Amino acid sequence: MSVTFDFSRLLKDSVPTDGNEHIAKRIESVSMIGMRLSKDNLEFVKELTSEGMNEPERKSHVMRLSEAAGCDVFEFSTCNRVLFVGFDCSVSHLKNSVLSNSVLDYAPFDTFKGMEAWRHLVKICSGLDSFIIGELQVMSQFRDAIAWHKESKLLSTHNATFLDHAVAANRGLRKELGFTKTPESMLSLGTTAIQQAISEDNQGSITVIGYGSMGRKAVEILIGLGQKNIHVVTRSKEESSKRTPELVDLINFKSFEEWKGEENPSIVISTIRNTFPTFNRENPLPVPETTKVMDFSWPPSIDRNGLSTEQGLMDMEYWIRSAHKLGKEWEYEKTVDSGNLIISAIEERFMKALNGRTQSRFRAHVYSTLESKSQDWGALECRSSEASQMKAFSREIATWICNQDSIFNENDLQNMVMNTDRDINSDLLSEISFDVMREMVRMSNLDSLMGASA
Repeated sequence: MSVTFDFSRLLKDSVPTDGNEHIAKRIESVSMIGMRLSKDNLEFVKELTSEGMNEPERKSHVMRLSEAAGCDVFEFSTCNRVLFVGFDCSVSHLKNSVLSNSVLDYAPFDTFKGMEAWRHLVKICSGLDSFIIGELQVMSQFRDAIAWHKESKLLSTHNATFLDHAVAANRGLRKELGFTKTPESMLSLGTTAIQQAISEDNQGSITVIGYGSMGRKAVEILIGLGQKNIHVVTRSKEESSKRTPELVDLINFKSFEEWKGEENPSIVISTIRNTFPTFNRENPLPVPETTKVMDFSWPPSIDRNGLSTEQGLMDMEYWIRSAHKLGKEWEYEKTVDSGNLIISAIEERFMKALNGRTQSRFRAHVYSTLESKSQDWGALECRSSEASQMKAFSREIATWICNQDSIFNENDLQNMVMNTDRDINSDLLSEISFDVMREMVRMSNLDSLMGASA
C-alpha cells in the first residue's frame, strides 16, 4: 500500500517576511465602497468628495475616516468619482464609518470585497471605468493619491502594497488593450482645444463657469497660456476667491445672478455640477453666437437647446470621440469585456505569485534538502557524466514536489524519479528514489520547519 505525503501543515508554517506575503494572508479583509458620478448620485458625491479641500483639510478628513473605522482608510476623489478602501474591516463597517463623517445617513455605494476590490481598482486605474474609456489621467491621479497617503503617514507600507499591485497590474492591462497610445485625458484634450481656440482669437475674453477643481485647472491653464481677460461665474464670489488668493487679481468673479454675458466671451468653459443642465431652452446661455462653448461637466451643464443653431458644443460626447480619434468607433462593451478577461489572467498570475511567496520557506527547505543529497548521489559508483547531473536532477525532483499542491503519492514520486529522461542507470536511480522517499518521510514527521535543517 502506497503512502500519501501531505505537507499542508508545513506550508502554513510559512511566516510572512515582506509586503506581498502580508497581502496574501490579509487580502480578504480589504473592503471598498465608491461611486462614479451620475445624475442619480450627484448630491451624495458632492458631500463625500475631498475635491476642493486643501492638503491639511484633506489629511484631517482621512484621519477622521481612519479613526472612525479603526483601521487604515485610503480615500480617492476625482471630479467624477469618490471611493474608500478600508483595511481589516467589513464593508458595512467601512460604510458606516464614512457616513458618520458626513451629514448623510445613506449613500448608494457600489461595494467590493477582497480580490473583487483589487479587480475594480485595476479597472479604475486603467481607465476602463472612466467616461473616456482608457483615459490616462486617472492612473496618474491614483498613483499620486497613494504617494500622498504614504507621505502623510496615513497608510502602512503593507497596505500600500495592495494598491501598488493594482497600479502594476494596470500597466499590463493598458499595454494589452493598446491604451498606451490612443486615449488621452480630458484635461489634455481640453488644453489642446483651449490652445487652438485662443490662437484663433487671442484678444477675446474667456468665461469659466464654476470654480471647483476642474474650473480652477481651466483657469490655471488659461493663465499659463498668457490669457489676461478671464471671467469666472460662480455661486459665491467670496468663497471662490478664497480658494486661490494668489490669482484673485487676475480673475473677474461674478455670481450667476449677476452674469448676463456682457463681457462677450469668445470662449465659454463650463465645469459646474448639476443634476440637470443649467442652461437649456428656458434658460439659454447668454453669450454671442460666435462663442465657442466647452462643457466639461457630467451630467451635462449645457443642453444643445440652450445654444443658438450656429454655436457648436464640445460636450462629453465630443470629448469621448476626440479621445478615440474622431470618427473611430467607440466599442465600449467589447473593450470592457476584453479588459475583464485580461484582468482575470493578471489576477491569476498575481495570486500565484503571492501564494508562491507564502510557501517560500517550505520550497527553500525542499530544494536545499535535495541539493544536499545530490552531493551524496554524485559520490556513488557512477560515471562522471552521471555525477555531473545530480545537482540539476535534485532541483527537478524538488520542483515536482513543490508543484504538487502539498499532497502527493509515493508511487507518483517514485515514477517521476525512475522515468526521468536523463541518462542515468537504473540502479543509481533506485538509490536516488529510496533516498528521496526517506527524506520525504522524515519531513512529513516534522512538527514545524522552524529550526529544521537539510
